Formats: sequence, structure tokens, C-alpha cells
Amino acid sequence: MIRKVYLMVLLLVASMATAYGDEQKDVKLNTDDKQAMVELSYCNIFLEIENVDQYGKVTVSVAMENTGETNELLLFDRGYDESTLKEMQPPIVYDDIFGGSKGHRTIEACEGIEQNFHISPSYKEMVLSLSVEEGKTAVCRLPIYIAQYQTKKKFIFIKKEQLVMLEKQVVELNIDVEIRPNAAYQELADSCAALLSELDGVMFCTNKKHKPSLYMQRKVYLDRIEAYTERINEMIKQNGWMPTHKMYKLCEGLKQELKQINLDEKEGDCGKHKVYYTHRCRYCNLSLQQIYHKLDDYYQRIYSSSDRSAVKEQVIGDVKALYNCCVDKRCRSHSRQWSKSEYKSKITDRYNRINDF
Repeated sequence: MIRKVYLMVLLLVASMATAYGDEQKDVKLNTDDKQAMVELSYCNIFLEIENVDQYGKVTVSVAMENTGETNELLLFDRGYDESTLKEMQPPIVYDDIFGGSKGHRTIEACEGIEQNFHISPSYKEMVLSLSVEEGKTAVCRLPIYIAQYQTKKKFIFIKKEQLVMLEKQVVELNIDVEIRPNAAYQELADSCAALLSELDGVMFCTNKKHKPSLYMQRKVYLDRIEAYTERINEMIKQNGWMPTHKMYKLCEGLKQELKQINLDEKEGDCGKHKVYYTHRCRYCNLSLQQIYHKLDDYYQRIYSSSDRSAVKEQVIGDVKALYNCCVDKRCRSHSRQWSKSEYKSKITDRYNRINDF
């Protein structure tokens, strides 16, 4: 009974020792900072972004460096049984205190590797590559067997070297990747942002007197919008980005921002153009002398009438129009002549006399 309890305790301790090394490590990579290292007590694990394909899938390489001085690190490509391990060169056996039922233990395969790896102290090996999708965590499970060389006497004078597996350490790497915009895209995005910011304070003046014309004002920005759109399309084409790729989606977002620019909403009068109105009436073609004679005719007509008020009311509209045509500075026919003409005083006299009736 005591012996059975002792054996159970040994098995429990061994299995706990095996499980004790299980670790989970979070690794974050991005296309700017492509490398990361996970440091463990017995090895360093190096992760690096090797490639981003046209669909946005990221290939990450995983390498291991044995930092120990005496222990060997083993990774297996399949689940070998104990008898198969013993037939390998060098033979591989389990240590006496290694957990599990002796003779029935099976190696845990490392998914993703294409061969067995035997990494000696101070050596580094690239062991596998895996595909990671942005926004989804990829789990890389590494069942690492720690072993030591031991010499076993086969006969009195014959010795045989074998690898004795002391323990199993399982490391799970939770890998997240981020595809960051490259410098070419960022430069183009900055240019688009600068254009949008510039347009916030722009008004396209519709006044015909504005220089440059409304067409040329708009053309400056239309040309830039077209040029940026072409550069975006060319960037997508050169890189072969498919619709699932993050960079494709970012580029399409830029194109949408450019497409939504409405230049019509920015049209208006800038208010910097003075409007000069000119005087124009049916008397502009008359000379000041002719205007005077017409005013004098009206004056005589009222003066000789038996009902001056009635006649005045009939002609006062024309009288005022004749006089205004002379004194209005906007009248191109009379404004320059008025101040120096001998008819200025005569016209003023007749106009005042008519108003006095």
C-alpha cells in the first residue's frame, strides 16, 4: 500500500513538473516594427514578419535560440512512440521521472514544422512559418522537450551515447499583427488631408470681374483631386492589393473622401468687386443746350396757362428727369460737361422756376 502511494506521488510530481513549464506569451508585431523576441529561462524565441501578401495575410517566421549551456532542445514533427524514439540516431529516451506510463508515452508534435529539430546550446534555428490575419490572434504552440546527452554502457568496453528527455515545456505564443500604412501611402494621405483642410476656407468667386475666372479657380482643385485619385489607383495596382487587404480599404477610403468633395457648395461672391452703375435715360442723347430749351418750353407752357398747377403736374416728371440727367455724376453724356457749361446756370434757373409754381 505504501509503495503504491509512493508511486502515485512520484507520478503526480512528475506530471506537475511537466505542466509547470506551460507558458502563454502575447506577441504584437506590426509592419513598422517587424521583429519581437520572447525570452525564456532556457531559450529565446524570435518572431519576424516576413511578408504581407496581396490579400493582407501576414507570414510570420518563428526561430528558437538555445541559451542553455548543457541542455538540448527538441521539437518533433509528429507523435513518435517510445520504440521509434529509441531507433533514432542518437537514440532518444525518457528520463526515469518523466511523466506518463512508461512504454506508452507519445511525443506531442509541433504543428507547422516539417522536420525534427535538435537545437544545441548557443545555436539558433528557424523552425516554422505561420500565416496571421490582422485582427485575429494566431496561436503558435511549441512543445519543447529539454534533453541531455548521457553515455550508456552497452557492454564492458562499449559505450553508447543517447539523448535523455528530462522535461517538456509548452509555450503558446498568442500572435497579433498590425498592418501599418507605408510611407508612400502616408504621404498621399497627408496630401489629401491638406487639400480638404485648404478647401474649408475657400470660396470660388462667381463674379465675372474676378480674376482668375470661376473655371480656373475650380480647375486648380479639380486637377489636384484627379491627380490624387490617379496616384491612389496606381498605388493599389503596383502593390496588387486585393479588396480584403487593409491597405486597399484605406486607399478606397481616401478615394471616397475625394469623391465627396462638392465644389459647387463653395461658390459665391467674394465681395471684393465694386459695382459701378451708370446713368441711362431717354434724355442722355440730348445736349445741354437742347435740355435747356425743353425746360424753357415747359416753363413757358406753365407760365402762360390759366391753370398752372394742373400743367405743372403734367410735366413735372419730365422736368425732373431732364434736370437729373444733367446733374447725375453717373451720366456719361453730361457729367463732364455740367460743371463748365454755360447752360448750367440757365438749366438750374428754369428748373427752380418750374418748381416754384
